[in-house]
Amino acid sequence: MAFYQYPYMPYTAQHHRYPNLVAYTPAHLAIQPPGQRDPFPPVDIKQFNLSARRFREIMKQADLFTGKVIASDEFARQLKEAAQASNQGEVDRLIRSTGVTVSYQLLYTPDGLRIDFANNDSQSSCCRLRMNLGW
Repeated sequence: MAFYQYPYMPYTAQHHRYPNLVAYTPAHLAIQPPGQRDPFPPVDIKQFNLSARRFREIMKQADLFTGKVIASDEFARQLKEAAQASNQGEVDRLIRSTGVTVSYQLLYTPDGLRIDFANNDSQSSCCRLRMNLGW
């Protein structure tokens, strides 16, 4: 039996007592050529762990923003009025007043508000959180 590199099972056999039963040889049982190693590198979770931690920070920033919208009807009213008037400077000032420090991209329409929070900095840009809120 030779090494077979494709993901489906190439070897079939029928049982003599059960001709309708087809048995497949699992791919992990296929014999690899001598000296060949596992084609995948060893698993390293450092970057994955860092991404999860940085995403948690972005979620905290989004929580600051939503917490302010929920807690203050006046803030929500000012934000919506500034967005309807296309006053980008006032909208940015209001969002920053909630304590948001990460970078974000903002899009507002007559239907709602979309904010993309991101951790764009000199280290990396591993994470992004998109929040869609209807007016």
